[in-house]
Amino acid sequence: MSGTTAGVIFSPMGDDTHMKIFQGKTLNFEVIWGGENPIDVTDYQAVMQIRDHDKEVALEMSTDNGKIQVGGSDGKLTFVGSETDSRAVETSGEWELELKTPDGDVYRALSGTVTPVKEISQ
Repeated sequence: MSGTTAGVIFSPMGDDTHMKIFQGKTLNFEVIWGGENPIDVTDYQAVMQIRDHDKEVALEMSTDNGKIQVGGSDGKLTFVGSETDSRAVETSGEWELELKTPDGDVYRALSGTVTPVKEISQ
């Protein structure tokens, strides 16, 4: 994974990736699937869900709701969310990014734990 981030920080943790999400801040970050060797994501569908420890969905970003834009041969996935979206993540939990190919294959691209960072300036 590589890319730029605003509103989140990613930290590798073994096979998983820990995400810190800054409450009340605009989310705008990119992930390159394949990192330095991008995987073509042309016409892929994507969904990322953040769930609390009770398995309730706190935030969903997807190509269907317009919060994820999918690139092409560059492997780029662009995530855009509002301050309200980042505030929805109130407790620690888990997250997963799932990609679906045009042929219908489904991949778990990234996943891990999530921790909200409380907003100071309001």
